[in-house]
Amino acid sequence: MRLLALVVITACGPKAPQGAWVEHEDPGHATHATRHEGSAGGTLSVNIDAAQIDELDEGSVLAALQRVGDAAPAARLALRAARLAYHRGDLAEARALIARASSAADEASVHAELAGLATALAAPPVQPGVVAVLLPLSGRFAAIGSELKIAIQLAPATGTSWLFLDTKGEPDGAVAAVDAAVAQGAVAILGPVGQREGLAAARAASLHQVPIALLAPSDGGDPAAGVFRLVDSPADEGRAAARLAAEDSFPTVGVFAPRDDLGGEAAEAFVAEAQRLGLAVTGQGTYDPTSGDLEADVKTFLNLIPAQNPRLAAHLARSKTTRLGWTTFSPDIAYSLLYLPDRYDRAAVVAAFLPYFNVELRTTEFPDPDRLRRKHGGHLPQVVQLVGGAGWNHPSLPIRGGEAVQGALILDAFIGDLGGDTGAQFAAAFLQRAGRPPSSAAAQAHDAALLVARARQEAALAREPRAALRAALSRGKLDDGACGPAAMGVDGELARAPNILEVQGDQLITAP
Repeated sequence: MRLLALVVITACGPKAPQGAWVEHEDPGHATHATRHEGSAGGTLSVNIDAAQIDELDEGSVLAALQRVGDAAPAARLALRAARLAYHRGDLAEARALIARASSAADEASVHAELAGLATALAAPPVQPGVVAVLLPLSGRFAAIGSELKIAIQLAPATGTSWLFLDTKGEPDGAVAAVDAAVAQGAVAILGPVGQREGLAAARAASLHQVPIALLAPSDGGDPAAGVFRLVDSPADEGRAAARLAAEDSFPTVGVFAPRDDLGGEAAEAFVAEAQRLGLAVTGQGTYDPTSGDLEADVKTFLNLIPAQNPRLAAHLARSKTTRLGWTTFSPDIAYSLLYLPDRYDRAAVVAAFLPYFNVELRTTEFPDPDRLRRKHGGHLPQVVQLVGGAGWNHPSLPIRGGEAVQGALILDAFIGDLGGDTGAQFAAAFLQRAGRPPSSAAAQAHDAALLVARARQEAALAREPRAALRAALSRGKLDDGACGPAAMGVDGELARAPNILEVQGDQLITAP
C-alpha cells in the first residue's frame, strides 16, 4: 500500500507545476523613505520607525541602508535585510549584513536580535559521512517509520552513517528534526515520508542549504534548492496508467476514483496525461470510499439512473421484476480501458459491481463475440480492460475480486520476487529481518537510500560536500534497484518505468 496514504512512476510526460521551496517576502509592501541630512560626516539618515522597516521588501531596505551609511537606523535596516537573506537561504549574505550592523550608530538597540540571528547562522561543521534520516518513529505513523528504517538499513551504505531522527509524523516534528540534523552536521537529509512533513522539512532544509531527498509521495522537486523526490506519487501512477493505455492502443479511457485526496490526484493526472497523448476520456466518476454501500455511486458512473436514462427506464418497465431488469440491461460503455486508483479491498468491490450491471470486462485475451452478441441483444458491447495501481498489488485481490478482476493489469514500482534479482534479494532480506514482506514504499525507500549513499560517497572529498552531494544527486541513477532501474529527472524527481502485473487465476503474474 502507499505510504501514508503515503507511497509513484516514469520519466515521460509533464508534471504538476512546482512551487518554490524557499519562500520570499512579498515585495508589495515597499515603503518610500523620507531622506534628510544626517548630523555626522554628511551621511544621510532615514526618518522611518521600526514598524515601517519591518514592512520593507529586500530591495527597498538595501537601498535605504546604502543611503544612511552607519547612521541610525542602519543597524535595524541591516537586521531586516539579514532576516530576508536568511529567509531566502542566502546565509553568507545574512552573515555579511550582521557584520555590517556592528558599526552602526543604533547597534545597541537591536544587539540582542542581531546576536540571536547570528547564533542561528552559526552552522556547525559538516560531517561528510553523516546523512540524517527523518522518519515517524513514534506517534500514529510509527509502523511506517519502523518499516522504512529497516529498508534503509538494508541498503549498502558505502561508508554512510545513517542518523535516524524522529519526526513524530508531524510538520513541526519534521522541522525540529531538520534543525537537529543541521546541528549535528549532516551532509544531507533523507525523508520525511508524509506530504505535510515533506513540505515543512524541504523549506527548512533549503533555508539551511542542506540537500534533502524526500520520501513523500507528492509532485515537486527543485534541484537548484537541493530538494529531490525519490518516491512515486499518486499523480505519477495516474500518468503511467494513461501511458499504458496509449502504448497498448486503447483509444478511449475512463477513470472511477475514490473521493479522497489520493484518488483525486491520481485521477486528475490520468485525465491530463491521457488528453496530452490524444486519448479520448469518455468516462469520469467518483465514489465515497467511506461508504459501506457503493451501489449508488456505481450506478451514477454507469448512467444507470432511470430518470436520466430513458432506455433503462423503458427496459425496467418491460421487465417482469426489477432485479431481472437491472441484470439484463446492456449499459452504454464508451471507454475501452477503465482506471480504478484505489486499494485492493475496495477495488475488488467496485470491480465486482461492473459485471453485475452487465459491463463486459476483458477477463480473457480473446472474448467470444458471438456469446457477447447473444447476451447483449444482438449488438457487440464494448469490452473494458481494468487497470489498477500499487494499491491493487495484494495476494488476496484475486480471491476478493473473483472473476471481475481476472485479466486486470496492475502498475506498481515494486513486485517483489516477480522482479529482478535485486528486488528478490531485498524482499528476502526484509522478510528475514521484519518477519513480513516489504511494501512498495519500503522498496522505494531502500532504493532512495542507495542513491543518496552513492551521491554522498561521490561528494565525500569535495571542499563543499553539501553542494557536491546536491550536484551528484541531480545526476543520480540506478542501473538496478529493488524497484528496477531509475534515474533522476531534470525536475529533481526520480523517474522509473512501472512494473506491470496481471491477475491470472488466484495469482498475480508479470504481464507478457
